[in-house]
Amino acid sequence: MNISKQSNLVLVIVLCAVIGVMANSSRGNNSTTPQDLNSLDRRLSLLEQRFYSIESNISRLQQYVAAQRPTVSQPSTSDRELLLIREEIQRLGLRVSELECGLVKLDERTTTHRSTADKPSDPCRLNTGTSVRLSARP
Repeated sequence: MNISKQSNLVLVIVLCAVIGVMANSSRGNNSTTPQDLNSLDRRLSLLEQRFYSIESNISRLQQYVAAQRPTVSQPSTSDRELLLIREEIQRLGLRVSELECGLVKLDERTTTHRSTADKPSDPCRLNTGTSVRLSARP
């Protein structure tokens, strides 16, 4: 049950108790004078003002508590995490270039042989007879 429902329940219970006590005391006094009625009316008015004051204070407290709750923030990425991500991207880039080089070597092996004057400048196309060596898996 939230605070506003609890505060309203408490106010209703207290008000019922006060009305019950006042009704009981007025029953014991059958000879009520107009002065007693005015006094009773004034007391009821004071009680109503106090209840209103308590209710407004509770409402202000609820608003204050709601304003003090921390907002959900996006998790910040630390510099360490950024460095780790960059390193991982570099390792993956190296792996991709090794795989591309391996494919080029494989392609050189399967194509018809060119003349020796037609030397390729791509290092992956040199020494096509060597096996493809890949770095450790990331």
